Formats: sequence, structure tokens, C-alpha cells
Amino acid sequence: MVASAERPLIFDIQKFSVHDGPGIRTVVFFKGCPLRCRWCANPESHKYTPELMFYPDKCIGCGVCIKACPNGCIGVDHKTGMFFDRDRCTDCCVCTEECYSGARRKSGDEMSLDDIKKEVDKDMVFYETSGGGITFSGGEAMCFPETVRELAEYYKGKKVTTALETCGYVPWESYEMVIPYMDLVMFDLKVMDDAKHREYTGGSNRLILDNIKKLYKRVNTVVRIPIIPGVNDSEKDIDEFGRFVSTMKDGINTVHILPYHDLGLSKYNALGREYLMEDTKAPSDERMAEIKKHLEGFGFNVVTGG
Repeated sequence: MVASAERPLIFDIQKFSVHDGPGIRTVVFFKGCPLRCRWCANPESHKYTPELMFYPDKCIGCGVCIKACPNGCIGVDHKTGMFFDRDRCTDCCVCTEECYSGARRKSGDEMSLDDIKKEVDKDMVFYETSGGGITFSGGEAMCFPETVRELAEYYKGKKVTTALETCGYVPWESYEMVIPYMDLVMFDLKVMDDAKHREYTGGSNRLILDNIKKLYKRVNTVVRIPIIPGVNDSEKDIDEFGRFVSTMKDGINTVHILPYHDLGLSKYNALGREYLMEDTKAPSDERMAEIKKHLEGFGFNVVTGG
């Protein structure tokens, strides 16, 4: 479950975020995740290796990529025009270096600690004035616990707030490495029923539930629940969430409910993957209000959205 921490792949560094912890934040997205949630909006975060993302609507047909590709994946058919044989593609991403239209993009760049610090440090003035800081996300940042620990310790030393977004599906020892340097953990709970959790995420929730029961006693923890219609939005599901989190009310008082969206659909297409939730609709505002009220009945401060 845990990959090498020396030079992780980063697939995005998002500046000026206001939904991933207090104040103005920079979110560092680590590539690689042990789960495969069907509704995931960042499918480019799944694998631990670089991937090619191809957006045909941005292609201008210049043909530069044809010469660049070492595997002959790209060519011209005189009847149908340019073609891309993804089955032959090895994700070497050489073509992305020549594509100036943005049709071919590489997801995942190897970055050293100094590389990451250089980017995050650019906005230090905003962290100081807003109480913001750095948030570690993914994928699953805790697949790289040594890197997260070193970065978190560095920014704590600069009096910058640190936050972690996590799916919980990593060994407890990984959390123990970073807890002393973390101000906030945003912990995802997706499905309470273990069989259903396996079906929709590819992994058991037992480790996840065990981890949060230990974690919240050691660090400020906020629970986040993605609301997925037809998966975890029934009255029974919401009641199970409420009853479980209630066992940790001595440390957890805030729950975020995140409505499902399909904004990641174009990314699945760009990766040549099937999106299994295409027929799922976003929950209505009325339904989200009902869920909020239900969870508030357990005594939580419930926030809709990030």
C-alpha cells in the first residue's frame, strides 16, 4: 500500500484553495491511490506511474506527435484522419513534450522535496495573512508518509498550518509518522457496510474505521462523507454514518457532506477508461438539506461542501 517516498509523482499543485483547510492554501496532489472509488473525480491520481491524457477536441492535427511517438501509436488514416492506438501506448509521454495545443498532457511529474518547497513557498505571504498553509492530498498522500512527514515538519517550523486529506486505507504506522506535524486531518468515510465498500471502492473499510478511531484522539479530525446517490444516501446509510461518528464525539464535532458530481468524466475519456457512474445524477439541494438535518440530529456541526 505504501510506495517509495523519496521522489513521489505529483500530478497537481493547486494554489489559492479555500476548501481544503483553513485560510488560503496550496494543495499538493500526490499520484497513486490504494482504492478505486467508482465516483472518483481524479482518475489520473490512481496509478503510481506517469500517464498520458489525450483530449482530441484540442488536437489541431499538426502531426508533430506522430514523429515524436517512439511506439508508432499515432498516425494518419487517409479516410478518418489522425488516429491514436492507446493499446500500444506505454505512457512514455514523449509526445506531450512536443504537443503545444494541450491535446496531449502528462499526468505525474517526479518532484524532489526542494522542488515541492519551491512551489509552495511562493505563496508564503498568503498563508501568513490568512492562517492558511499546505494541504497534502492525492490520490493518497499517505502512500508517501516519509515525504509528507518531512514537508509537514518543515512547514510547521515556519509556523504554517498543515492539513491532510486521506481515504484512511493505509497502515496505521504511516499516520504515526506524520501526526506530530499535522494540524488538521480531513478523513473520508465512504460506505459503512463492508461488502458494499468493497464493491464500490475496491477495498475493505475495516482498516479505515480502525484508523480513524485511533487518529481522532491524536489530531484535530474532520469527517468528510461523499454523498453518492444509490450508494450511500439512504436513510439507513446516513443513520449508520451518524451512529458510527457519534462514538467519537469526544473529539470529532464537524462533518462535511460532499454532493456527488461528474466533473471528472472528461478525465476518464482522456485516459481511455470507462466511467462506471455515468448514469448517476447529483443529489438535489433538498436531499442534501435532509441529510444535513439528519446528521445534525446526532449533535454534529454539518457543513455542505468542502
